[in-house]
Amino acid sequence: MRDYAIVCPGQGTQSPDMFDLVAAHPRGLAVLQDFGAALGRDLVAEAQAGTGLHANAWAQPALVALARASWEILAPELPAAPAAFAGYSVGEVSAWSCAGAWDVAGSARLAATRAALMDAASPPGSGMLAVRGLPLRSITEQAGAAGLHVAIVNGDDHAVLAGPTAALDRAEAELAPRGAWLRRLEVQVPSHTPLLAAAAQRFAAVVADAPARAPAAPVLRGIDGRRCFDAAGGLAALARAIAEPVRWADCMRELSESGVRVVLELGPGRSLAKLLAEAQPDIDVRSVADFRSWRGVADWLRVRLDA
Repeated sequence: MRDYAIVCPGQGTQSPDMFDLVAAHPRGLAVLQDFGAALGRDLVAEAQAGTGLHANAWAQPALVALARASWEILAPELPAAPAAFAGYSVGEVSAWSCAGAWDVAGSARLAATRAALMDAASPPGSGMLAVRGLPLRSITEQAGAAGLHVAIVNGDDHAVLAGPTAALDRAEAELAPRGAWLRRLEVQVPSHTPLLAAAAQRFAAVVADAPARAPAAPVLRGIDGRRCFDAAGGLAALARAIAEPVRWADCMRELSESGVRVVLELGPGRSLAKLLAEAQPDIDVRSVADFRSWRGVADWLRVRLDA
């Protein structure tokens, strides 16, 4: 049987119907209800209302809830545990939750605390900009010249910059004439940069005090792609990632080099599946968003694992 991995996305693909498939399954609905009870809010109803879906305070716990609920549905249907979990930005919280580091209520509280600490530390007038189509060195140099930080590295020509909106404007003005593909992200927090050092320090104290179990499978560290088998070291890196760049390219490379040949993205959306299919064509990857039923997801995984 081939090794497989579970990956969990970050912010950007939230939508009013993002919980529909999960909420229709008893195990998924139970997780969503437990998340809501821990937070004192109804994430499903708030999603359906369609307002504030890109606010940190809603998006981060909602994405962790969706990933954990999805995994609780799928895990009993699969023939073996994954070889690894990995997550992009807040998806790394989801990955640790799915790996069993915390129970559902603990996952909910940590996700909400992370969002609150990041919001509190964020300088006003900040944002993030995805850049693609130029060598990473050129993107990095332009970031420095504009007064920005490289927040995420997705590939040799694909990165996300973060910092003041005025600096983002300057970077766009310089990069657009050079043929770069540019997209402003719907966030107001300069995640994964030294601007959030205070949030990283405070979250490190929070996770250090939160009871955590060893993961059921290794979790890749977002800051360098290394496999982590123990909660203490992995969660310290999870906190560091708030103020250090996420190196998703390293995570994708580690999945391939470790022998993983099948990957499922828990959703919402297909952003990580697209990145992985392009960067590591040896890996067979799909997202839950590609299917209309949980049986379809589980059947696809079982067939691919036996191929």
